[in-house]
Amino acid sequence: MTIAQGYHNLVPVTKLSPPVDTTEPYDRSTLSGKTVLITGGALGLGAAFAREWASHGANVIVGDVNGSVGETLVAALRTDNPKGSHHFVTCDVTSWDSQVAFFKEGARLSPNGAIDVVVANAGVNDPGANYRFESPSALQTDPDAPGKPSNTIIDVNVTGLSYTAHLALFWLPRNGTSRDRCLIFVGSIAGVGHLPGQSPYTMSKHAVTGLFRSMRATAHLCHGIRLNMICPYFVSGSNMFQAPTEAAFLSGGAGAARLDDVVDATTRLVADEAIVGRALLVGPPIADGEGAEKVAVWDVYAEDYMDCEAFVWRWIRMVNTIEHVKGWAGLVGDVFSTLTKPLMWWR
Repeated sequence: MTIAQGYHNLVPVTKLSPPVDTTEPYDRSTLSGKTVLITGGALGLGAAFAREWASHGANVIVGDVNGSVGETLVAALRTDNPKGSHHFVTCDVTSWDSQVAFFKEGARLSPNGAIDVVVANAGVNDPGANYRFESPSALQTDPDAPGKPSNTIIDVNVTGLSYTAHLALFWLPRNGTSRDRCLIFVGSIAGVGHLPGQSPYTMSKHAVTGLFRSMRATAHLCHGIRLNMICPYFVSGSNMFQAPTEAAFLSGGAGAARLDDVVDATTRLVADEAIVGRALLVGPPIADGEGAEKVAVWDVYAEDYMDCEAFVWRWIRMVNTIEHVKGWAGLVGDVFSTLTKPLMWWR
């Protein structure tokens, strides 16, 4: 008895765009007039995104818990880009009610009354919490039990991002079918590989990657939303770590990713309306072999859906067919019967 192969190429069915050629030029002017919501946008990558996109005519609405820094950033955006509509809204991504209020206010402040782009950028890392997670004695107050580890990394990076994604699935389709809809996840190289000694952070970013890979096709098929993800390596000057920790990370031979590369790669994912379901990893420029040109940005998970098992094939085909023939509501009645058909596991 042998296991049936049952593999299928689902790329045409999922309607994902081809792998991204980062050497090709792209048109940033598509950002003009779009309203962009950025969680965790007051500092670091979020602030860099805000400055870049506002300079190309986007209306930027920053959500963050850091009110004074966020207000200062928005004041600068208004000075440098007076034609845009830029605002700061206090937002704690770990709070569902706070995120609901952020999206409602974002739509109200938007010049076009809609939200065009959502960037789930808010994230934290805490080297101390990572260390204590794998060193229970560091938290020990009871001789027979360790102390409870901090869950802040998971609260922000997983719960917060899942709230943002859920709200984006609600608000972005309100634009109507004539406007582009884009959702960006800010993941990490820690969601692609592993970072020893950074267990909670790595776990959180693997969750982000898992959500992306689960939604990258269905977000577009079912909601008309282009879901893309950016996966940076450690980025110098991004406020990810305090100065001593940053220096320790930079002491390795590879160095850091460049902030400009991360901003440019993310801008490509937002501005190029043909890119659907792609993830770009950004690291320090390296050459793939002697004499090769150094490259800082790669398309990862490019082969997803190219060689899928029968179960995944059946699921995607079903979603695609029902969405076009019966509408999304038709899925409710058909999902059980479709997925419970006998699968050719053995022959």
